[in-house]
Amino acid sequence: MRFYRLMRVGYGVLGEALITIRKEFPGCRFLIFTGDEYSLKYGLRVAEIVQGDTIVGDNEPKERGYGLVVGVGGGSVIDRAKLWAYERDLPFISVPTLPSSDGIASPVSVLNGKSRFLTLPYGVIVDLEIMESAPRWSILAGTGDLISNLSASVDWDRFKERSAEPYSHEASVMARSGALSLLNSSPENNLDLLIWGLILSGLAMNVAGSSRPASGPEHKVSHALDSIGYGEKHGIQVGIFTPLFLKLNGYPGWERVREFLTEVGLPDHVTLTEGEAVEVFSRASETRPHRYTVIENIGWERVLEEAVNLGFVRIV
Repeated sequence: MRFYRLMRVGYGVLGEALITIRKEFPGCRFLIFTGDEYSLKYGLRVAEIVQGDTIVGDNEPKERGYGLVVGVGGGSVIDRAKLWAYERDLPFISVPTLPSSDGIASPVSVLNGKSRFLTLPYGVIVDLEIMESAPRWSILAGTGDLISNLSASVDWDRFKERSAEPYSHEASVMARSGALSLLNSSPENNLDLLIWGLILSGLAMNVAGSSRPASGPEHKVSHALDSIGYGEKHGIQVGIFTPLFLKLNGYPGWERVREFLTEVGLPDHVTLTEGEAVEVFSRASETRPHRYTVIENIGWERVLEEAVNLGFVRIV
């Protein structure tokens, strides 16, 4: 099992960390993936320091003998760069500009709704000065994504005998610990807690050999919402449904988790027509059919009934 070879989290660490990487790979040609909006200025800064080539937005890079890949941006940019590097057996460095998901440090890449388990990044560089200027929605999304580890791990613990994926108590504890460390804190005032929790989530997936410690029934519903074009950020969607599935799995503190999420600014419900609600919840199991959760245990009809009765879903 491989772990990160380089890890830097702190204020103003980007330049020094990149110089270290440049020294570790002398004569190596660097390719930098970056977004075309918020992250672009940081991507260009990275390219200048490491003297690399830049790919902006959805443009496709040409094969030019690159020796290392850097992803500078949010989840989609990092996942794209991660996969490109993996398919060419190249080391990958994650430089997130948004704290919106655990994809910043995970071995998983999700593109066009398809999830692939790869390897951990060679390195992760998180400059908290960049994170402090990130839009608020990204902090809320990252908070929801991290707190959803509570639901995922509790569900995994309960149904480990039915799981098609090997169970790891260590991975479950790691994922849950990261979430609990943020609970009752202000993510906006404790960005380091949020970032380290997201990194720990990525490590938990690596230990487990799957995304299961950080992806349970709340993720199934979120993926089903995506399939109807609901349009909310992934982390916010999984955050909304985390307390519901904690309750359905008998977790005594589910109401406090819901209060925390609403206090920090996440919505506490989704609004759907009756037809959309039936479509989402009946389709949830299909999004990850190999993953047994409380949805399969009690049936989607009861899950939807509880979601409506408890106000997680509002029918219009």
